[in-house]
Amino acid sequence: MNSRPLVSILTPVFNQRAYIRKTLQSVLNQTYKNWEWIILDDGSTDDTGDIIKSAHDSRMRYFYQEHAGIQYLTKTYNKALSLCKGSYVAMLDHDDYWPEYKLEVQVKGFDEQDIVLSYGECVLVNGDGRKMGYLKPPADVAIAGNNPVGSALRILIVDRYCFIINSTVMFRKSALLKIGGFVKADGLYHDYPTWVRLSLEGRFLSHDLCLGYWRRHPSSISVRNNKEVELFDSGIEYIRRFIPSNEKKLRSLGFFFDMDYLEDNWRKRRAEFATYLPYNKTMLMLNLGRFEVAASEFEKYVRQNPSIKNKIIWSLIKLSGSLHADIVTPLAAFKNLTVGFFTKWPR
Repeated sequence: MNSRPLVSILTPVFNQRAYIRKTLQSVLNQTYKNWEWIILDDGSTDDTGDIIKSAHDSRMRYFYQEHAGIQYLTKTYNKALSLCKGSYVAMLDHDDYWPEYKLEVQVKGFDEQDIVLSYGECVLVNGDGRKMGYLKPPADVAIAGNNPVGSALRILIVDRYCFIINSTVMFRKSALLKIGGFVKADGLYHDYPTWVRLSLEGRFLSHDLCLGYWRRHPSSISVRNNKEVELFDSGIEYIRRFIPSNEKKLRSLGFFFDMDYLEDNWRKRRAEFATYLPYNKTMLMLNLGRFEVAASEFEKYVRQNPSIKNKIIWSLIKLSGSLHADIVTPLAAFKNLTVGFFTKWPR
């Protein structure tokens, strides 16, 4: 293996003048230098393109297309993939950023030929870069490493949960090309269906250190779209088609899914997710300083769960709005008032 193989970085971008400089700097600061960066501008109407081009680095390859929109994100990613020259591909969302060691750490892991995908821990940050949470790979090493091959499906399929965060991912390009590129699935983004499909192709390598900063802010897609339940349901529909269409491969790996059990488990997971969705959105909005939205979301939760504790939290949320300062999250961390913050968020 070439000890310094070329890594292609993929970043579709749209109107990110507020955050793209941080994203740019995190790539330019990488200790691993043999990379190319495919930046595909989806018709930005601000000065995002000018900011990118001002970097003047020959490893950056900037392309512009007419605006396709989020509904065609997978197609945009596949277009960017077709422009890649590297043996490995690293993912970086246009408002996220990396620690400087990110590429260096991950390239080394692909010395083992059956590794198809590498990922790691992720820090959630707000628009100002303040830490809001931390996401880790599953504690079960078999699931985290997809070893034996297919083990990751015990969470990806059974729990319908995507524990692999896009901006921490690097994969072997040949493995993705083998499955036809990023997987298109109705109602979903590119990541979840692609990681599910790649779980049949080889082992994963999970790193127990931060490999990416996932920025959540009022204009980010995951905050703005308000389609969390629809995403959950679309994921279930994808799995319902995935299992029979890959039955032979799944059986060869020792997987025999009981569809009645899966359907029952999905119903329970969906009900749990829908119940806690207003709660989790409240905590997110508090961290983003959107106090009126936070109070509105928590009112929905209190109506479903009218406990004294929840009414106290609701009062604190409304007080946060009056003070224009989040007093709930620090108290929650101290008193352990909250549950499930930022966990099992569908993608």
